[in-house]
Amino acid sequence: MQVLRTPDARFEGLTDYPFAPHYVMVPDGEGGTLRMHYVDEGPSEGQPVVMIHGNPTWSYMWRSLIPVLSRAGYRAIAIDMIGMGRSDKPAALEDYSIDRHATWLEAALIDGLDLKDAHFILHDWGGITGLRVVASHPDRVASVVCSNTGFPTWEPGKEITEMNRPGTEFLRAFQNTICEMQDWPHWEQVASVVLSDMSDAVKAGFAAPCPAPAYVVANRKFALMLPTRNDNPMLEGNWHALQRLTSFDKPFLCLYSDRDIVAPDGHRSVRGVIPGAAAREPVILEGGSHFLLEDVPEAYGQEVLTFLREQAGVEP
Repeated sequence: MQVLRTPDARFEGLTDYPFAPHYVMVPDGEGGTLRMHYVDEGPSEGQPVVMIHGNPTWSYMWRSLIPVLSRAGYRAIAIDMIGMGRSDKPAALEDYSIDRHATWLEAALIDGLDLKDAHFILHDWGGITGLRVVASHPDRVASVVCSNTGFPTWEPGKEITEMNRPGTEFLRAFQNTICEMQDWPHWEQVASVVLSDMSDAVKAGFAAPCPAPAYVVANRKFALMLPTRNDNPMLEGNWHALQRLTSFDKPFLCLYSDRDIVAPDGHRSVRGVIPGAAAREPVILEGGSHFLLEDVPEAYGQEVLTFLREQAGVEP
């Protein structure tokens, strides 16, 4: 497996991202290892809050929430999935799958960092990969916050009578574009989606991990893995994970935004099945795009703190 590593100099002086890097080694699935990066702020003895980003972002997306959590006494951990951020980047599209991403996260968070009683905050693809970890290790999890994500499934053995999944025309067109675009400037995509004015400095922060087209392979593969067809191999794996989550009755908050164009109703995929999610009405923040932490970071941080303090029996 050929592996790329973004030079450290690319991460120096990024706007609102003064955090020291930390690393944990995970198996690459082929007999070697990969270096996985994470931010680790706040008291080491604090209850861990794990933030898992989606695509095409990295731990930079959590830069406004990390200090909010650390000041409140939590151990704020924001991990970079393999292929993104400061983590190692396997160079071939075939190096990536949802199974591998979930395995890498499990190796980092459960085996490497040995986290217990952890709160999970998941966005976009972080919802799918993170919920798989939660499903495999519910005893390690205190609560879940899901934002602007969904958990699509297909029951194993069920006959496929229609290949294209309904409502995915926009995503299929996007996949076709990314298939041909080896130099996808995905930070421009983030800037075009957010509703607030994104400064050049923030855009540079999202672009930092990718000094050349070869460094966007993981981002492109996530786009190509979008569940637009019912034969997507991810869907059966998600189904099995969701069956395990039918007994997950711990606190589960769906924290979404009202102007998301990617997964506006994604919370429906979990609230009908996961008891903890069904027990709580979704919170829909006004004025937020799919990348809601860029548009409504203060409101998002306040809702997260309120949720966490509620579990601790502390007044908001």
